[in-house]
Amino acid sequence: MMLGRSVFRIMGWRIEGEFPDRAKMIVAVAPHSSNVDFVLAMAVVLGLGLRASFLAKRSLFDGPLSRLMYAFGGVPVDRDSSQGLVGQLVREFAERSHLVLGITPEGTRRRVQEWKRGFALIAQAANVPVLPATINYRSKIVRFEPLITDVSDVEQTMSVVKHAADNAGRR
Repeated sequence: MMLGRSVFRIMGWRIEGEFPDRAKMIVAVAPHSSNVDFVLAMAVVLGLGLRASFLAKRSLFDGPLSRLMYAFGGVPVDRDSSQGLVGQLVREFAERSHLVLGITPEGTRRRVQEWKRGFALIAQAANVPVLPATINYRSKIVRFEPLITDVSDVEQTMSVVKHAADNAGRR
């Protein structure tokens, strides 16, 4: 825990909001605009003493980063194929007693017009809440927004998370 908090403090960042005490949830992290996002996320996870998993592109699991990615809870994703990822993750939520899964709705660091719907589809199908987490590089704040417990409407879930991300830059 000390390592994560130290990294966060050294980088000049702080956390706002509450991380709910839930065994299962999806943490929708946005905006995803830098490779530093991973360092911040790991500092938060370690600093709060959490066990968490995250989705990342398959190429990050090849070569020298492979062991580190798996050790930190990484789940490789082949972004170029339709592989039933939603169904796979719904099964994971059903089979595990504890799963906190971090997902970046943009699916990439580039600016995109439309977000990927996967995080909201997984939440709906697995009936797990979504915690919007926003990153503000100007103010150096990672903020946990209110937990979304009604995930029955995919578009509404996406809208709430997108609204939180859009507002993060205004704080």
